[in-house]
Amino acid sequence: MIIRIEELTGISIPKIYNTGAVNPLQYAQQQRKRKLLWSKTNDKTSTSKVGAAITDGQDEKTAEKFRKLLGMKTSGNTNNDTTETNAINQQQQNTFDSLDKEYQTARITTHLRRGVGLGFLSQGPFVPSSSDKN
Repeated sequence: MIIRIEELTGISIPKIYNTGAVNPLQYAQQQRKRKLLWSKTNDKTSTSKVGAAITDGQDEKTAEKFRKLLGMKTSGNTNNDTTETNAINQQQQNTFDSLDKEYQTARITTHLRRGVGLGFLSQGPFVPSSSDKN
C-alpha cells in the first residue's frame, strides 16, 4: 500500500506517520506547498525595489544591515536597476511634497478661520433688545 501511495503522489510518507491515519493526498499537497514556500525565487518583488530605493545613496555596510533586518535575501551580485530606484525615489518625493502642501493648507485654514462656524456670529456681538428681557 505504501508503494502505491508513493507512486500516486510522488512523495514518500515518513515511517513515523501511521499510513492509516494520515491522508496521503493531503500530505503530498502540504509537501508541494512547503516546497513552493521555501524555494528560491528569482523575480524581483516590490519590497526589493523599495528596499533598493531606501538604501540607495548609503554605504554598502549600512545597506546590507538594512536588508538583513528586513529579511531580504541578497544574491551574489547586487545590481540595482537605477531607473526603478529613481522612479521610486521620485514617487516618494512627490508624495512627501503633496503631504507637505496639504499640511500647510490645513495649518493656514485653522489659524485664519477661527471664530467661523457654528455658534459664532459674523456681524459682531449680540446685544439683546429690551423686549427680550421680559
